Amino acid sequence: MIGKSNRKFWFVTGFCLLVLLAGCGGQGGQIVTDQSLTSDNLNIQQQHTTPTVSISVSRQLISPTPASSSGGTLPTQPYNPPTNIPSTGTGSAPYGPPPPLTAEEAQLTQQLFDLINHDRAVRGLYPFVWNPTLAGGARLHSWNMYHCGFSHTCPDGLNQCTRIANEGFTFTDCGECIGLAGPSTPPWNNIYAVQESMINEGPTGWHYIHLTSTTLHRIGVGIYVDPNGWVFFTEDIVS
Repeated sequence: MIGKSNRKFWFVTGFCLLVLLAGCGGQGGQIVTDQSLTSDNLNIQQQHTTPTVSISVSRQLISPTPASSSGGTLPTQPYNPPTNIPSTGTGSAPYGPPPPLTAEEAQLTQQLFDLINHDRAVRGLYPFVWNPTLAGGARLHSWNMYHCGFSHTCPDGLNQCTRIANEGFTFTDCGECIGLAGPSTPPWNNIYAVQESMINEGPTGWHYIHLTSTTLHRIGVGIYVDPNGWVFFTEDIVS
């Protein structure tokens, strides 16, 4: 009788452990291979009056986890929306100028600018000031990336700070964040997820350093939505 009881005990215990382990596998990791959302962590650079510092780390991949607008964490209406959002700026344009800015792209640009300043405000930081020249260059870069690849140095090998300087800026500090968001409904969901992955990198992440900087002040955001719904976006920031 004792042997049968022991066998029954271990059978029940083993079954419970199997159910518990199966329940731990559903939502784990958030890592996917289809690259549905990407924030660029390759060749992140920061340029000062001293020589450029170059950092190279691995690329982030995260699965879509849309935030709920009803939860209060997903800004839907900009509190200070930029109204001067150019379709393009000066710089290398081997694929021609970007197409005219669509109403959807304009709205997404406003929302992204708002989110950047919202994330700064909750950290006690001053808001970035919108700059249309930076925004035009940023949209041109997003358009170029659609053709020549997801990179700071596309299409001609110039780093982001050189591109920004060639737009007529003089500065002691500059930064650039680029993102690629997969299709979602609405498109803002995945843009939000990519942007929040950048700000949540922590103090050692270069996106976090740029987005929470106390030496950078002016920003331009440029968005291009490709025909398949992928969203390329560029954020150029200078002192």
